[in-house]
Amino acid sequence: MKYNLAYKYRIYPDEERRILIQKTFGCTRFVYNKILAKAKEIFEAEGKNKIITPATLKPEFQFLKEVDSLALANVQMNVKVAFTNFFQKRTAFPRY
Repeated sequence: MKYNLAYKYRIYPDEERRILIQKTFGCTRFVYNKILAKAKEIFEAEGKNKIITPATLKPEFQFLKEVDSLALANVQMNVKVAFTNFFQKRTAFPRY
């Protein structure tokens, strides 16, 4: 018989890591909203599902270079999945 196990971990980061975690969460929210706004603009103008990359935002917003690029890349994939689900009539239009 197989059992599903779950483990809970609690971390206690030092002040430097706590700041980095907070910056990462803040930047991912910021990038999600910026990518979604641009995708919404393109959708309303052309009716297409086109998603910009976080790298296109970095020259304008230098603070995005301080956080891990993979976290920002995951945000791009999340927006892409949200739009794909919308176009396949699985869910409503993505929101902020």
